[in-house]
Amino acid sequence: MTESTASRTGQAESGETRGAGTGERGPAARPGRAERLHAAGMAAAVALCVAGQLVWLPDALPLPGGVRWIEALDVLVYALALPPALWTAAASFRLAEGALGGAPKRALIPPAAAAVLGAAACACVSAISLEPARMFTALGALGAAWLAAFADLAFAERRRRKRRLPARTLRAFAGMLALLALLFTPTGEIVTTPGLTFDVNRYARAADGEPKGRIDGVLVLGRPAFLADRLYARLFPHYEFEPIASLGMPLAEYDELVRSQKLDAEAAAAAIAAERTGRGEGIRMRGARVVAVMKDAPAAGALHAGDIITAAGGAAVRSTADLAEAMRRIRPGEAVGLAVLRDGAALRITAATGPAEDDPERAVFGIVIETLLDPDVPDGIAYRRYFMHEGGPSHGAILALALIDQWTPGGVTGGRYVAGTGTIGPGGVIGPVGGVRQKAYAVSRTGADVFFVPAGQETEARLGAPDLNIVPVATLDDMLNWLKRGG
Repeated sequence: MTESTASRTGQAESGETRGAGTGERGPAARPGRAERLHAAGMAAAVALCVAGQLVWLPDALPLPGGVRWIEALDVLVYALALPPALWTAAASFRLAEGALGGAPKRALIPPAAAAVLGAAACACVSAISLEPARMFTALGALGAAWLAAFADLAFAERRRRKRRLPARTLRAFAGMLALLALLFTPTGEIVTTPGLTFDVNRYARAADGEPKGRIDGVLVLGRPAFLADRLYARLFPHYEFEPIASLGMPLAEYDELVRSQKLDAEAAAAAIAAERTGRGEGIRMRGARVVAVMKDAPAAGALHAGDIITAAGGAAVRSTADLAEAMRRIRPGEAVGLAVLRDGAALRITAATGPAEDDPERAVFGIVIETLLDPDVPDGIAYRRYFMHEGGPSHGAILALALIDQWTPGGVTGGRYVAGTGTIGPGGVIGPVGGVRQKAYAVSRTGADVFFVPAGQETEARLGAPDLNIVPVATLDDMLNWLKRGG
């Protein structure tokens, strides 16, 4: 009887040991635990994909401490580490169970690879640090971790069910691929969606100023469109699609352009606000900068891209308008004496001209030019960098208003909740922006008292928010005067 009991006990112990190695049975193995963690990671990944595409939706939610949704996203972006963390945990459980159960070394390779790649993906997400370039690295690491997690599931199913084909895992993989195809198959378009609002006084803070009024900026979200966006457009308002080709340049170049425009807009806004409050000279015009020399241009060889023309034919040149005025006195074919700055050195050169294609009587150099602006930016302005605010100049006008409010005793808003959009240029001129309809809709969800938009775009703005108090403005003075009058 004792031997029989011992024999049965030995069989039970042997069974538990085999279960630990295969993950099939035994209390130490906890059947299905690793699979449930893997599945939770897959579900979290899909949920995060959808949330990323609808990131604008919670913008109007009130958050504690005056925090705005765009600020919360700087932290929530690290939720991307959740799926690989779950996959790493699942693979680690399987690795430990296999090692303790005496599984063959080759059986430990899939969970080990999944654990390593999952941990690497977590590390990549934690290193994003609000830099888009690192975001792409993190997404690549997440993709590798996802594939490794499915491979781990497939090998586990083969060992558990003693089958060559892990049918259940393959079905799940096919379903996941179909779902991802819906979410991320590109349509060759750019989609513009309702955007995100932000408190400009939290975004930019002058060291010698004090925020007084409530002033919001608003960003429009534009990105490559996917099949899922067509579904979202049926569920949510103000989705707008246009061909990617309408950008006129590759997406990478466009991204670089809007990042540069953002910095230029901040410098211009700060300089203009400082000038209005007696802290600087504003935006100074330093000449006509040569952006490009056209092929077979009359002035090719004499003028180079990057040259700054400061005088033409004896007349001072501070802007493209000055150069155009000087060229009106020149006949096609005549050579023109120019003063230029090239790599910091002052030069005097002679450049040939030719007839313009659209007007044979007008002399041209065959160059593309822009006014060289030199903003007198005061020291002591600190900016917060939001993950979702990659670039663009459309916050320039409202940023100038917010800085004036900070530097003006008593402020300028008169207690109103103000929002606005528009570029800012020399003299405080407010220029047009894109996505006005989507921006108006986003502002309408915040309870703002007034939304300033560039003159000429008020009709489009009212399509997005018919009940919002939309005020068209052509200059910064228009905004200030409207607020001073009390509406």
